[in-house]
Amino acid sequence: MADPEACAAAVTAALATVEGITSYDGYVPVKVPETGGYIDPYVVLWAGTGDEPGELPADGRQASDTLIWDFQTTAVGATPAICRAVDKAVATALTNLAIGTGRVRRNPDGFNQQAPVLDTQTTPSRHFLPRQWRLITN
Repeated sequence: MADPEACAAAVTAALATVEGITSYDGYVPVKVPETGGYIDPYVVLWAGTGDEPGELPADGRQASDTLIWDFQTTAVGATPAICRAVDKAVATALTNLAIGTGRVRRNPDGFNQQAPVLDTQTTPSRHFLPRQWRLITN
């Protein structure tokens, strides 16, 4: 099976190239950067270990380098417009990103949140937009 840590490292590296946006891997610190009382834009990568495909090839042997790796990014901004801009920049960085023998695409089986959601449980409040992604290596 392909290494999910290598996949996560490749996505993390791609997110680090997005200008003006801080990226976090699997957590959000208690204190994130703010400017003028508003949250600075950031994205969070939520990555797991992936899975082997359920369908075996005709010879019955599982390929050792095949991985179906689903992950999520959550774009965050102080306003809906900033949140959408973060999401667009993340999508530009990740869509068709080559990792191993596969390419990152939106997850066709995942939920599809269309509009930013307001989080009032944190201070300062912020808008977030989750997106689900899939990488299939073979």
